[in-house]
Amino acid sequence: MAQGEASTITVMGARPATRLPSIAALFRPHLGQLALGTVWLLVTNALLLAVPRLVNDGIAVVEGTTGRGGSLVALLGLPTDRLWPVVAAIGACALLGAATRVASRVELFNVGRDVERELRAEAFAHLATLSPSWYREHNVGDLMSRLTSDMTNIRLLGGFALLNALNTAIVFAATLPIVLALDLRVAALALAPFPVVILGAQLTARMVFKRTRAVQSALGALTTRVQENLAGQAVVRAFSREAAEEASFDVANQELRRHARRLALARLAFAPVGGLGALGIALALYAGGAAVLEGRLDVGDVVELSARLVQLGWPMMALGLIISVIQRGRASLSRIHELLRARPDIVDGALDRPVEGVVEARGLTVEVAPGKVGLAGLTVKVERGRVLGVVGKNGSGKSTLLRALARQLPCPRGQLLLDDVDVNDWHLRALHAGVGVVPEDAFLFSDTLRDNLAFARHDATSAEIEAVVDLCDLRRDVTALPEGLSTLVGERGVTLSGGQRQRVALARAILSRPAVLLLDDCLSAVDSETETNIVAALRRGFVTAGGATRAPTLLVVSHRLSAVREADEIVVLDAGRVVERGTHGQLLALGGQYALLWGREQRRRALGAEP
Repeated sequence: MAQGEASTITVMGARPATRLPSIAALFRPHLGQLALGTVWLLVTNALLLAVPRLVNDGIAVVEGTTGRGGSLVALLGLPTDRLWPVVAAIGACALLGAATRVASRVELFNVGRDVERELRAEAFAHLATLSPSWYREHNVGDLMSRLTSDMTNIRLLGGFALLNALNTAIVFAATLPIVLALDLRVAALALAPFPVVILGAQLTARMVFKRTRAVQSALGALTTRVQENLAGQAVVRAFSREAAEEASFDVANQELRRHARRLALARLAFAPVGGLGALGIALALYAGGAAVLEGRLDVGDVVELSARLVQLGWPMMALGLIISVIQRGRASLSRIHELLRARPDIVDGALDRPVEGVVEARGLTVEVAPGKVGLAGLTVKVERGRVLGVVGKNGSGKSTLLRALARQLPCPRGQLLLDDVDVNDWHLRALHAGVGVVPEDAFLFSDTLRDNLAFARHDATSAEIEAVVDLCDLRRDVTALPEGLSTLVGERGVTLSGGQRQRVALARAILSRPAVLLLDDCLSAVDSETETNIVAALRRGFVTAGGATRAPTLLVVSHRLSAVREADEIVVLDAGRVVERGTHGQLLALGGQYALLWGREQRRRALGAEP
């Protein structure tokens, strides 16, 4: 998809992400806050960098000498022959430095948090525009890892790493000239190990980046294992697969551990190099002592020089950690970029009006996967308020028709129409408002039964909710629940039976008052009599927003032929093609596949086995 096209398409009115923000782009909107934090950081370092000079002044007072850099106490207008002004100045610098340090961290750390919040919101909004086919190719655990741990790494990049990188730059820029001014020869010897540290940091940076990517991928795989096992605990226990799942989890856990150890080793490789800063202090004491004996330096100057090298020590030691955090942030940002690069293949059309309910397929051919045809040449028309039954063996393409009409699958232009308009030309918001889908695997949220029913219509009245409860034969179930409609149904509706979940999902779809209702074997967990009664009630219609009773256009996919017996037309599919069509009576008279399936169903029913 061209960049120009990507910037104009929408999905449910929302635009997919069109940018892959660089680190600089993420922080550009926060330049004001960054500038303020940097000012506080400059003040902090100015105060702390004054302390070694004040210590030099104190030693000069004790010895009755004057440091080579002049007296900071004198510059402040304080007595130079007393020790208390030096102590007071050091205390003031410490207290003010602590206050400004906190202020700098508040500003700069909050920038990282703001960037994390904004990027997470952008990524989540983009995920909402992607098509069902994309989600079928990506696991939930990995997506959760990208929106949590990867975002945390980006926050640390903008908080911890940014602050310490700025702090390191300021300390080096301010300290090096002072150290060199005290004595060039002593400073040169003391600073000799520092280039080795910088070179070591550069050599480890690329290794840390690659190994961080591996750790994040392994963490995504582990998160997937956890998410699937927590969601599928009932299945695991039913088949006594606890030991096997624990072994599978251990494999993923060990893989994460292996990559984490390799990353830790890469970071540890820099630790001895970073420790070379201490060698610089030893060299400064050695060369400085000789300079004192030669008369080039005072004792206070050597102490000041050593103190300034100590101040350089933390930035040198932290350089490896800073680089590690930066590389982790870069690796995580590249993983977020992978999300933002994904493009939806189902997008809004221009038509945004209420759906009337006429459905027509004209030689509809749909691929459910590359090279795999789900429907081939289907032609059928369903007038408003009529019922189409779709039956056939497993894998015959029954659900493909419903998914194409609900725009959960890409559909060729001109082959599937809604109200005589190509489904590709409908705005998804209008189409989804007018076409309700009830899948076989009903998904409920961890909320009350009432909120699950009113998920699509938060403004639904109590009377409307009670009406769909009766329509979907949920009254006895609601009465039996401890708190009625206020009962929490648990994650994915775990506290309800399969039939209850299916009927709640159906009631939720009906409450949105769709003009077209697609039932994808959504009552397979209830008995055939209940299923038949619900379909009959839907055919009689439900009350619309205007108070009138309206029957939706129904497309019913069911393995039980009794559910479609009263349909206006029934199509029998086999390998994606229509092999028979007609009413129930006509298909029985043909004596073909439908009649064979009907006979089997009746025999099972006669034997007391629910079909």
